[in-house]
Amino acid sequence: MQPKVIAFYLPQFHRIPENDKWWGKGFTDWVSSKNARPLFPGHNQPRIPAHENYYNLLDKETICWQAELARKAGVYGFCIYHYWFGNHKQLLEKPAENLLQWKDIDINYCFSWVNESWIYSWSKYKGGAWLYTNVKGNAEAQGLLVKQEYGDENEWKRHFEYLLPFFKDDRYIKKDNKPVFVIYKPENMKHIRKMVQLWNQLAQEQGFAGIYFIGTNDTRWKTRNMDAGMIYEPGYSLHENADHIAYAKKMNDVLKKIHIEIPRIYLYDSFWKRILSRQSKKGMYYGGLVDFDNTPRRGKLGYVVWGMTPYKFGKYFRCLYQKAVDRGDEYIFLNAWNEWGEGAYLEPDSKYGVKCLQELRRGLR
Repeated sequence: MQPKVIAFYLPQFHRIPENDKWWGKGFTDWVSSKNARPLFPGHNQPRIPAHENYYNLLDKETICWQAELARKAGVYGFCIYHYWFGNHKQLLEKPAENLLQWKDIDINYCFSWVNESWIYSWSKYKGGAWLYTNVKGNAEAQGLLVKQEYGDENEWKRHFEYLLPFFKDDRYIKKDNKPVFVIYKPENMKHIRKMVQLWNQLAQEQGFAGIYFIGTNDTRWKTRNMDAGMIYEPGYSLHENADHIAYAKKMNDVLKKIHIEIPRIYLYDSFWKRILSRQSKKGMYYGGLVDFDNTPRRGKLGYVVWGMTPYKFGKYFRCLYQKAVDRGDEYIFLNAWNEWGEGAYLEPDSKYGVKCLQELRRGLR
């Protein structure tokens, strides 16, 4: 079996009223990317898309361009972040809704439900979530912005009914007649077993064999009645044991001597070696990363995986892909297609152009 590469996809690059209110008129994640500055010598910031293509995801031409680029590189589909907060509240839903209507766009897709609250600063809220440190919020934005709520069976049914037209789309990714649905933090859901059971029942009533639930970084997916787990990098490795990943201590010590405060830096090679040395059980899909640098959002509090080149990415991806082939996995997840605010993207940029896409294609061959 040849594993299918699924790349995570951020639908943040279009205006919504909430972002206009919280962060300023016209805000999208491009603002974070444009405002980024190098924090140490050799720091690759700001990241600039090739030809300064600061696109709008509400434009059909943009989605067509992304789909064609992804297919040529061998990306099987996008795993689109899905923000459903309960009580009839969701955000950033328009790109996926448009894709559902634009049947002529040839790209497979599924959803990853990012089930966490949106906040102004996670230093004030232990639940984690969406953070921008380089944008000043007004008084009413100094805390919780949108709370993640799960509700009861009626809420679960509403959520399923919203997703059903997507599940029925021929392009929606399915395994054994089960629509693939990723949950970002299943451990946050007190009644997840009941919800999984209900959704499977509702899906079977619609002619599916059920829903194929995948838990992100969840080694206990079986206890939650889910079908599989998935390793999401770099979060999994950092949470597992960051001490096993070489920290750029020498660089940090040198820069401190000249009074430059820098974010926490990890070496790209060491990070990938950690990923490749891990022996995870079947049922826990492998995940890799193109690159990572979330300082556009978090500044000096961020993390940088330093030292990526397209050649290195291609070399390490080939090794990870071979592991998935040897194990007979159907999917391999990659972070990400367009996470520009975290430096994790396959899309062409002004420094390397399409070289990462070319290395991905070469690895799949």
